[in-house]
Amino acid sequence: MIIDTATPHNRVKAFWFVWPDALHYRGSIIRLSFPAVLFMTAYGVGIAFLIRQYEYLAIQLTIMTPVAVVLSLLLVFRTNSAYDRYWEGRKIWQDLKVTSRNMIRNVWCGMQEKSTEDSARKRQALKEVAALIISIKHYIRGEDGLEHADFDGLLTPEFRMRVMTQGSSYTYGAIGDGVGHNSPQASGSSTEIRIQEQQGNEGWERTGDVPLPSQIMYEIQKSVEYMQKNGLIPAQLYVNMLNLVNGLGSLIGGCERIISTPIPLAYHIHLHHSLYLYLMVLPWSTGSMGLAKCIILQAIISFMMIGIDAISREIQNPFGYDANDLPLDAFCESLLVELNYALSHRSPTSPETMEGTLSGDPKNGKETAASKDGSGATTVPCGGS
Repeated sequence: MIIDTATPHNRVKAFWFVWPDALHYRGSIIRLSFPAVLFMTAYGVGIAFLIRQYEYLAIQLTIMTPVAVVLSLLLVFRTNSAYDRYWEGRKIWQDLKVTSRNMIRNVWCGMQEKSTEDSARKRQALKEVAALIISIKHYIRGEDGLEHADFDGLLTPEFRMRVMTQGSSYTYGAIGDGVGHNSPQASGSSTEIRIQEQQGNEGWERTGDVPLPSQIMYEIQKSVEYMQKNGLIPAQLYVNMLNLVNGLGSLIGGCERIISTPIPLAYHIHLHHSLYLYLMVLPWSTGSMGLAKCIILQAIISFMMIGIDAISREIQNPFGYDANDLPLDAFCESLLVELNYALSHRSPTSPETMEGTLSGDPKNGKETAASKDGSGATTVPCGGS
């Protein structure tokens, strides 16, 4: 059964009948592998007709057995390497969610509010944490700028103006024929290929600007320093917040490591040489079985071998828009939901809440907070990009 990871509430099917996985098209690699499979099948048809006329050209099938074993080992290593990158990306994003959630909770519950400015800085600090996660999503997808809808309401106009003036850019573009270490083909990023086609080479040459996540990290650090200098947080909480900020920076580096470290080019090329040489020699050994058997075997084996390679290419960069990529939009929206929950409730360290508690009548304090919360609640749009 296919699990829709983007909508966790749909993971348990309510119907007794489940469509077999073998009949699913969405999420499969049929679209990616079909052109190559069709070509190799047509090639096999031609060789089968040739061997039908000249039987002495056929080779023994036993010769292909050790070759198939070696090729299978190469494909297994390729798939395992790609899945390691996919799984590492998933762990990094889970850590991003946990660290951001802890940061939001520590700021919301631990920062004192001695003035209206403190309250405003507190709310803005929370929004900056959410903006950081969203900026990481766009950054690793190679999407520049602040024009995305999921940034609405999270960043101050002053910061937006500064970014537009100074500029910010991703650094994982590719210029060239697509077969080098910096190429999208080598790194397996379908997202980078699409963006390169849309923007051209000029957009990929802008590698000198500071990435947007780094700029937002500076803003978060400034907010933490503001809390510490004004005595709004205790010393231990200040240290904890610094550790959380440093942890966010390390996780950004983990995403960059996945994006900027492609499969070694020599292995990538040799694997494809071996794969297609095997498929081109295969019909010469199966042609003696008969035309129909040769065509069927060529199509099935080509689909299996090319399909495994296509799976590896699709999952080795898990941050794009492909059906098998990680649901980054859903991760960011879940964080925005938690942010809205915090902003729509009165902070336990706000002056109104503290006053109600210190008066000896917690009920009155709660009523005051609730009544003011109805008019002063702040929400952030949870729309996707």
